[in-house]
Amino acid sequence: MVVLLVKNSDKFFTAELNGVKRSDAEFFFLQRQNLALRDSVELRLTLRLKNTYSKKILSLNAKTLTAMPLQLPVFDLDDAVESIKNAGCVILAGPELLRYRGRPVQRYLREQLLELAKPGDIEMYYEEESLFLFSGTSARIRVKKKAREWLRKLWADPEFLSENAGTLRLLAQLPVHLVISATPDKFLSANLAAYQIPHHTGFFVGGDKEVRKVPAPSMHKPVVYNLCGSVDDHESIILDYEDLYKYMKSVLNAGRLPKGLTDALSDADKFIFLGFELDKWHTQMLIQLLMEILENREKFSAGPSYRSPDFKRFFEGHFKMAPLDQEQDAFLGELLAAFQSEHPQLVRRTDREYDSRLAFVRQYVEENDFVNALHELEAAADSTDDKNAVSLLKSRCHEFAERQDSMHPDTRNAERNKLTMDMLGLATRVLRGDETWIFLTTEGTEVHRGITES
Repeated sequence: MVVLLVKNSDKFFTAELNGVKRSDAEFFFLQRQNLALRDSVELRLTLRLKNTYSKKILSLNAKTLTAMPLQLPVFDLDDAVESIKNAGCVILAGPELLRYRGRPVQRYLREQLLELAKPGDIEMYYEEESLFLFSGTSARIRVKKKAREWLRKLWADPEFLSENAGTLRLLAQLPVHLVISATPDKFLSANLAAYQIPHHTGFFVGGDKEVRKVPAPSMHKPVVYNLCGSVDDHESIILDYEDLYKYMKSVLNAGRLPKGLTDALSDADKFIFLGFELDKWHTQMLIQLLMEILENREKFSAGPSYRSPDFKRFFEGHFKMAPLDQEQDAFLGELLAAFQSEHPQLVRRTDREYDSRLAFVRQYVEENDFVNALHELEAAADSTDDKNAVSLLKSRCHEFAERQDSMHPDTRNAERNKLTMDMLGLATRVLRGDETWIFLTTEGTEVHRGITES
């Protein structure tokens, strides 16, 4: 059965369309949106049912139409606290979550790419949808590499860290077991790494690439999953319609999301959306793709903006997502305070030095991704001694990669641990030995520069 939403003036009414399951109807459309309530009314519907179109003519008696207060979930703070404690609450982070110079990072990135791109690589930019038109495949690859490098450099920008310090600290302290990011940057996972909070990461890969496994998340070792690509694989970054089409095609295929992720999503009972422009069609498509999992689960959004009251009503009615009527930091602060009141021992520590430059290296080493860890060190090494040390460590890592399959497990683990310790030690020397090492104070959000003791 599908519940039909009918608008008359400023009121909404419901009717039931029997014989059609909600899960079978991808969408429904009323040819006549404004209806005069007479004794009877004829509605012409176009339903898309399992990729086939069928038209239905439904006659209803006006007396059977009843005013419908939308049945949206009501956010209960105490219930949310227990949901977090029991690994039942998932945070979904959108493109509007983090900002740079007053603008969403993803929008600012695209403005920068217009300046950084090689002349002729970008033929057009559609600002409304944040998508480019490239002159060719080579141009697309070059711009994606520019995007990757710009996002990596932004993490070491004190202005960016200062502007987002409050949000990042709150997200680090709140022990949510699973965070889904709808952007390709790794800021949320690097934030946990900077606070030395153990965690796992993963990102969606499309096409014929092997699905990357994701461990089961827990409150003590959460997972940050990039659902829309990652800077670790520049090909996965979505910048044009071709990227978007390939992404949608891949994500719709069964089995493309790792089992550890789908199991965690299926077990969750509460989903909180932060930093999404809900009136963007690709945001709605992303939510729709997850509806098989999110159906009948509580869904909330902090600080949403809608272009019109009609759209707000339609969105909330279709997705059953309730607005929290709070800005994201105010909401997170209130939720954290409530959680800390009930379970102070479970709040994650953020009283360690916040080392942003070491964050990416720590994160990659945690994932046994020595290739990207060495990439960060190579980019940061300035002196001849540091460059030689990185080169030597790179040779050792290459030798280990070639020999590890033939090594005894105990020997392999010992060698890997030695490489890990040497890499972190070298990273400390290379990244903390200059005047641009950045950290956040534990008392507030002020960003400092300078050399400190290790």
